[in-house]
Amino acid sequence: PQRVSFYYPVANSIDMSSDYWTRDETHSMMAALKIGDEEFEWIGLEAYQTVQTPYFVQFSNSNGNRDVQVNYEFLQNYPAFRVSYFITNTSATKQAIEVYTHLQAALKTSHTYALKNKAWSTYFEEGSSLVINYEEDELARAKLVLTNTALKPSSFSSQSGVKEEDYTVQGAWWEEVDTNLHSELIEKDDSGPAAFRYRYVQELAPGEQMEIVQIIASTDVENLPVFIQELQENAQEEVNAFENQVLRYVQENTFVTGDSVLDHSVLWANAILDVNRHFIDGSMQPMPCPAQYNFYFTHDVLLTDLAAVNFDLNRVKNDLEFIVSHADENYIIPHAFYWKDDHFQTELAPTDNWNHFWFVIVSASYLRHSGDTAFLQRLYPYLAKSVHDFSTHNKNGIIYSYRPDWWDIARNFGPRSYTTILASKALREFQYISTELGNNEDELVQREKEIKQMQTALNDELWDDRQGYLTNYFEDESQDEHYYIGSLLASHYGLLSNERSKQLTSTAEKVLVDPNIGVYTVYPMDFQNLIDYLKLNGNEAGDPHYYINGGVWPHGNAWYLLSMIETGDLEGAYEFIKNTMTVKGIMDSPNGYPAMYEYRVSDKNDSEVYGKIDKPQFTWAAGWYLYGLYNLFGIRETEWNIRFSPYLMKGQKEVRFDLTHSGNELDVTISGIGKNIELLELQGNKINSLVLPDRLDESIKKVKIKLTEGIQTEPFLTALSGKLKEINYESNKSSLHFAVSSFINHELKAVLISATSPSQVFQNGRLLGNENWNSIKDGNGKFQTTVTF
Repeated sequence: PQRVSFYYPVANSIDMSSDYWTRDETHSMMAALKIGDEEFEWIGLEAYQTVQTPYFVQFSNSNGNRDVQVNYEFLQNYPAFRVSYFITNTSATKQAIEVYTHLQAALKTSHTYALKNKAWSTYFEEGSSLVINYEEDELARAKLVLTNTALKPSSFSSQSGVKEEDYTVQGAWWEEVDTNLHSELIEKDDSGPAAFRYRYVQELAPGEQMEIVQIIASTDVENLPVFIQELQENAQEEVNAFENQVLRYVQENTFVTGDSVLDHSVLWANAILDVNRHFIDGSMQPMPCPAQYNFYFTHDVLLTDLAAVNFDLNRVKNDLEFIVSHADENYIIPHAFYWKDDHFQTELAPTDNWNHFWFVIVSASYLRHSGDTAFLQRLYPYLAKSVHDFSTHNKNGIIYSYRPDWWDIARNFGPRSYTTILASKALREFQYISTELGNNEDELVQREKEIKQMQTALNDELWDDRQGYLTNYFEDESQDEHYYIGSLLASHYGLLSNERSKQLTSTAEKVLVDPNIGVYTVYPMDFQNLIDYLKLNGNEAGDPHYYINGGVWPHGNAWYLLSMIETGDLEGAYEFIKNTMTVKGIMDSPNGYPAMYEYRVSDKNDSEVYGKIDKPQFTWAAGWYLYGLYNLFGIRETEWNIRFSPYLMKGQKEVRFDLTHSGNELDVTISGIGKNIELLELQGNKINSLVLPDRLDESIKKVKIKLTEGIQTEPFLTALSGKLKEINYESNKSSLHFAVSSFINHELKAVLISATSPSQVFQNGRLLGNENWNSIKDGNGKFQTTVTF
């Protein structure tokens, strides 16, 4: 390990790195093996065989004389992990085996990341346990504990063995360490750099195995003997409980395509969603990445919940509860929450922060999936405040902000496509929420005019025909010539014409897409030259092809995928998600390994770093993968409803997935061959609509959709910009009737497909003229009818 993060009592980390960009070049923990009279060999510095999941990892290596296996496992209810070393003598003679393990114990504080390396130590005979004690309030007076549960060490030391002035330098510090230990402790009045250092000795006959098991924990308890005894007695049960919890979550949330590559990554993604939780201020909360992030980010949680709302309503509700519980008295939601210095601190979202948009979007999605109007009434003041705050940046339909695209760094105030796209979507969602709750009804019509103005301004002011892309501007009114991934969301949210959506996607493919690893965040990659102009904090954007400066992030891949889906390129989208976003696709790519990551290095001219992965188990990478699958194979979600958009690949027999809707937990199956709809059933009752009714009977648990290559004999409602209350098809009259609701003066649009064009269309008994509807025959011989009213 290069870094070990503990979240109890607060988020302290063992980390020897001194530079963010080279933090992967140091080690905080090392182990060495000695056979007979040979020299110590430092294990794990070359590639080992690996068995990896998001909740467990095993490394193994053989050389003819010995087998080495190292396992990492995690406890459920204790802030602790278990590392096990198994050394087997595979030679033909009896051998004396020695193992030396070394874990540095100096800590860096949460957020400010200040190095604290003044500690004192105590020793307990039970498990030959060492305790490293810290007195600093910034560390919440944490104690680090290491206890042994298998072979007893022959000697130990709690003194670091690394010179204090060299503590955070890169390089092989372990080669300078004296492996001869003399039971050294550090006195309280002479505190200094500390480490857990142990030496184990055992003679092994051929085929015999040495077993070393260390449990490493962080605590603030005073009764350490009792705590150590609990770790000793409960470790195996705790490891089993954690693994079983993860597997239970994986198995409970179903999305099965029949493609083993896609389906394996569904299991992996669900495991990440369950594993990536950490203790913070009294509760367990989702965190972006197991060790690299030691504070709560609202943004990361919300992006993950865009997918989780389809199958885990409790998770989403708990997340929204936590967010508003850390808002201030003026209903401003948090951007982040973390331990800083000697207290937990809330960092509020400024008015142009993208958390405001995602907060509204996720809350509306939760309402559609849950039907929980009571909870939304509680959220409403916070939602209204977020809408108010981001609306202060609306100038003639364009949202101005300081950050380029989706970033949370840099500062140059100007018109932005990304925030305009999100504001338009969030305002539509707020209209839906207000309508459902009956709140602010007098504002709905005026706000709808603002929404239309935003869509018009986005297309008229920020679409660049020369680029074939949505652009941005700087504070000095000069055009920002960069291509950003955030513009791709305009296609997914239906803010562009079909022609422009196709152009947007095509431009991204030409400019931003690396077919081997994914979508660049931005092009060109030159932000290292714009540090002063954008008021960046040094090289925080990264060198070209790194981090934000042209690295490959999972949401960029997802937004490109969603844009492909919107333009109808489903076959291309399937190939893209399989090759770029699955665990196998990532493993098979340059410098790939099992991961759903934060970002990848995109420099194809340097084979050493091309495709290199940073932060390998990232929560919202898993969320975006699942969100992409739902959109590719099964559903579309608008501000007014959830509708099915069934798709099966050639040779695919069926897709089955879980879906929540108005509080119901639905088991959805799509089967058949072809692109036309033969049948859609809700619990055995046929319905002529891909749009789900606003409320479903509680008894409805199963949805079956059957596709056909033949002629679609009956009409189906396929899209609707309102709430579907009921729908009925009378085959003997060839008449389709459906009831819709929204708010007074809301412009509604309904889209239907049928074998023939309608002869007449009525609204509330009134015959509508051709100015209100039209019917066009598509390439598959079906008629698509659009009705506006």
